[in-house]
Amino acid sequence: MALLKSKKEKYPNYDDFLESTHGKKYAPLYLFIGEEDFFSEECVDRLVRDLLTEDTKAFNLDVVYGSKADASQVMAHAASFPMMSDRRVVVIREFDKLLSGDAEKELVSSYVARPLESTCLVLLAEKPDFRTKPYNDLKKIGAVYSFNRLYDNQVPGWIAARCKSLEREIDLEACRLMQAYIGNSLRAIQNELEKLFTYLGERKRVTPEDVADVVGVSRGYTVFDLQNAIGKKNMSEALRIVKRMTETGEAPQLSIVMLTRYFHLIWKVQDMLRQGASEPEVIAATRISPYYFKDYAEAARRYSSAQIENSFGVLLQADVQLKSTSPDPTHLMEMLVYSLIHESRSIGMISV
Repeated sequence: MALLKSKKEKYPNYDDFLESTHGKKYAPLYLFIGEEDFFSEECVDRLVRDLLTEDTKAFNLDVVYGSKADASQVMAHAASFPMMSDRRVVVIREFDKLLSGDAEKELVSSYVARPLESTCLVLLAEKPDFRTKPYNDLKKIGAVYSFNRLYDNQVPGWIAARCKSLEREIDLEACRLMQAYIGNSLRAIQNELEKLFTYLGERKRVTPEDVADVVGVSRGYTVFDLQNAIGKKNMSEALRIVKRMTETGEAPQLSIVMLTRYFHLIWKVQDMLRQGASEPEVIAATRISPYYFKDYAEAARRYSSAQIENSFGVLLQADVQLKSTSPDPTHLMEMLVYSLIHESRSIGMISV
């Protein structure tokens, strides 16, 4: 995805780096800064993959940590010519810790002034001080890329773009659900995406149900377990799930959003089936996974049109109460479940 720069961001970002590598042309020197190490690691992997083969890595790839390395030895590696390859790659993590004194700073600055073209030197530092050497020298030559953490509202879009780049498709609701379960750690999200793709096999589209099955399973009950119990009008099961979900920290906001989506879907299923649409036609129009369609169709038969319509008002009231007051989440969700199952009664007068 295109990562929008904030007004405070002065340096090129992840997308800019990828754009600069078209044709596999890499500069002799890079400084990667910022807190999102997932981006910096991806960029390091990209240039190593493009510049070195598996056979030449052993001779031409050096990865060191500034806290454990000697500056003169590291610069000697950078100044060495490659063996059986056009390029050498030297990666220094914790670069700021390599600069323990003025001598080390001057040594690195001397190399920065005249970098060896056959070496690609990559420096990783989270929060450098650009008022000091060698950072001010690095800043002048324009080799700095900034990898900041995404804002909350950017993460779902990143998940969707990530899936697209891996030749998969994912529903926006599934992106939001994945973020709700995992948080904003891109590394953790990538790990869960790999599990999801294994689970899907040849199937290309990721649904919210898939996310609940794979990502949510480790958390116990999910909002999909809750919606299925509500769809079956199984009060005892729904209340048991609500209790467990709130105990494990499941956000009521997420449950309300996903339940609203659920009732929109069963309303659509009910309306199309009433008009004589076939099951494949309904699945295509609603994008419900064929694996779960039966549950939606049965819920559409259990709830009348009036009950479904009423459910939207009930869910809206719960959302307003959640945003305007500080209700006990367990009590709020229990009252919501009771109202949705028992004739979709209003919860407006319920004290929370």
